[in-house]
Amino acid sequence: MFARMKTLSMVLCLVVVCLTLSATAMASDSDKKTIITTNQPLEIPGKVVLPAGKYVMKLVDLPSSRNVVQLFNADETKLYATVMGIPAYSSETPEKPEIRFYETEKDAPYAIREWFYPGSNYGIEFPTSGSAGDHASTYASDSAVKSIVERNLEKHHLTPENGAKIRVAVDDRIITLSGTVPSLKLMRDAEEQARHAGKGVLVENHLSVADARKSDDQLAKEVSHALRMYPRYDIFDWIEGTVHNGVVTLAGAVREPYRKSDYARLVEEVAGVKQIENEVRVLPLSTFDDQIRYAAYRAIYRDPQFRTYLIGPNPPIHIVVENGKVTLKGMVATPMEKQLAEMKVRSGVMAFDVNNDLQVEKLG
Repeated sequence: MFARMKTLSMVLCLVVVCLTLSATAMASDSDKKTIITTNQPLEIPGKVVLPAGKYVMKLVDLPSSRNVVQLFNADETKLYATVMGIPAYSSETPEKPEIRFYETEKDAPYAIREWFYPGSNYGIEFPTSGSAGDHASTYASDSAVKSIVERNLEKHHLTPENGAKIRVAVDDRIITLSGTVPSLKLMRDAEEQARHAGKGVLVENHLSVADARKSDDQLAKEVSHALRMYPRYDIFDWIEGTVHNGVVTLAGAVREPYRKSDYARLVEEVAGVKQIENEVRVLPLSTFDDQIRYAAYRAIYRDPQFRTYLIGPNPPIHIVVENGKVTLKGMVATPMEKQLAEMKVRSGVMAFDVNNDLQVEKLG
């Protein structure tokens, strides 16, 4: 994440393209009070990013440790962070306060790494904060929040090069996303990355799915393929639906509640789907229904007429059982197979009723 370590003196040579940061020591040696002035956001451990400005950093006088650092606003009326550091050593004795930090990616906040006081070879090393550069503190300016949101979007490839044309605006910590993205999943991802910009932010998502120039028939084929690839789609679930003007309506029945959400997430990934109406029903838990399911499975697929259907990963005859009633869904090759499947269930399963909704494959 970080490119290389730089000292304050090195950064001052790059003031035009990087960061203007100055540090001034005060008279007190006991707390090593240092004033920091920066013209770019500054990252400190604890997932805190402060906007450009003037800050005061000093040690806390504790009997048990001299490695605790506090960072305040300029007049020391507001405490932003208390950091437990570790001792650091420098072979060169600094004549002025020296702050070392990591240079992050372009336009990213600079993260404080080490702090040395004039006349001492010993300083404080700050613990790394991992993804702190992806978050803004409660005190960050709107421009700092906007910069962090844009960087989060770029890190997750939500960029024009990948089809996501997102505009970010921030007003009083309210983040507004507008523009277009290729899919509903990316719309959700963009909102999530915006929410990660900091505590207390609000997100208004005005994104829409870009026109993928696909007909409803094309979208239906892609949605159907996505659903078939779901590894938990078995013969006891049934998913069907329609596509109209890019709006997908899912119907059918599943045995587990999480599968209903999983199917919707699969459809969200299909480029061009503008909206999802999830009308899939979750079947009630029932030991009696489970017994009927497996009995119907054995009755159909142990018959020699249907054994060839077991070769594929998703057999074409689906068995939906609800409150003791069996509904056969899917497709068979001939009218005779449709009748035979129903007869096998009626004669071999103790079900209250059997509804045969099997479709016969059209040839030619």
